Amino acid sequence: MRTFEILLLIVNLGLLIICTLWPSRHPLRLRAAAAGITALLSMIQMVAEGFRWQMIPVYAASVLLGLSALDLILSKHKRSRQPRPGPRFGIRWLRTCVTVLLLVMYTSVSVALPSLLPVFAFATPSGPHGVGTTSLILVDERRDEPHTEDPSDHRRLALQIWYPASVEERPHDKRADYIEHLPVILEGLEQAISIPPFLMSQLRYVKTHAYWEAEVALDQERYPVLLFSHGLTGFRNQNTFQVEDLASRGYIVVGIDHPYDAAAVVFPDHTAMLKLDNLSGFEAYEAKNRLWVEDIKFVLDYLERVSPAEEEHFLSGRMDMDKVGMFGHSFGGATAAQMLMEDPRIKASLNMDGALYGQPIPEEGFDRPYMQMNADTSIDYENFVQSLDEAIEASGSSREEYEAFWAEMTSRRNHAASGDSAYSIVLAKADHMSFTDFYLFSPLLALNSTSPRQLHHSVNEVTAAFFDQYVKGEDGISIERTIDSLHGITAEQR
Repeated sequence: MRTFEILLLIVNLGLLIICTLWPSRHPLRLRAAAAGITALLSMIQMVAEGFRWQMIPVYAASVLLGLSALDLILSKHKRSRQPRPGPRFGIRWLRTCVTVLLLVMYTSVSVALPSLLPVFAFATPSGPHGVGTTSLILVDERRDEPHTEDPSDHRRLALQIWYPASVEERPHDKRADYIEHLPVILEGLEQAISIPPFLMSQLRYVKTHAYWEAEVALDQERYPVLLFSHGLTGFRNQNTFQVEDLASRGYIVVGIDHPYDAAAVVFPDHTAMLKLDNLSGFEAYEAKNRLWVEDIKFVLDYLERVSPAEEEHFLSGRMDMDKVGMFGHSFGGATAAQMLMEDPRIKASLNMDGALYGQPIPEEGFDRPYMQMNADTSIDYENFVQSLDEAIEASGSSREEYEAFWAEMTSRRNHAASGDSAYSIVLAKADHMSFTDFYLFSPLLALNSTSPRQLHHSVNEVTAAFFDQYVKGEDGISIERTIDSLHGITAEQR
């Protein structure tokens, strides 16, 4: 809960206790004062932090206190001048018990709703730099958009860039919102994971640590570049915990929305909503993986084009295009692996829990540094078997097809970890979505997982060590030592 939300809840609870359980010689004055205090504090909270429906029980208490004072004022002139006898002891005791029970219920609901659907805050980035961000749209005139029938519709991409920035002069309240175009993103997520948008509406108040279009930091002339690709049905901001931390450590991070495979992508003239394909198996996803790889190559071409200092781009002369890496989650992780295999501009790739769709991985692994982060539940065969019946019923695929998929996925993962500079690590008590911001949305989502903040810290430390060594080329980095220092991480291959 936010500061004024907590304050309003505590004050309302205290006023309710005083007005209902505390005898007073001047009940009208007491209730009028209570109504004034809670009304003022409610207005302050709504102006400073914003209204959200999860706070309705707290707001209702404010209304109740106001109505109680109004009722006492209106009924004052209707009372008989003869004092009425008070209720018997038994009735008074029963009233007190009922009142206490109602107060307990009120407190429970008032705390539970905003706590279970919080306006969360991201951990402070660990690097020495401030963080700036901006977004842009690119059009690839050479490629048609395969998801539409319009022959004039070319492939368009939405990017968000996070970068080291000078933010000392920026007001703290001018930080960037978490998600641009939140309502349509929530619509896409509803289609993907069946969570109604109103349950996530509080995300509109979540702020990041990045400042919109801040000046690029002057600490060094050029910064290495990392590309980020989301998972199927995801979106470019889904790993804000990670991209902001990398930017604070001296990387320019470019997040890419893949239209029609992302939850939603908003363009000036239309919105590309998610189109769920009924695909299964490695061969079925080959064309989609190829589309994403071409997206990444197009973005890389664009960055190389605007990189020279004489170009008119805010990052011209500031990107070190000789030091480029890529990371991604799920299908985006598979895309990062494919880019490492076929584009020499990528010096190192990190795959977070992604099955390795695309071209088969050579048995000897990659010829450049690669890291695979695995959730323990994602590579647990027993867990796979337990979920088979549900998966078969939902998809219509056979048990044999799923078993073949598991065998191929395991084989590709083992091949990828066979390279001389390959790492495969396992995170305990994690699952597929643990590598994203998703479990910050509600503690109910992470009941069977490691604390998302603890896991995010571990992911950030390993990610930074990997790219510091293989993209920045820093000496004295020990990925093994970093892994050993973190709780809940084991290395399968070093």
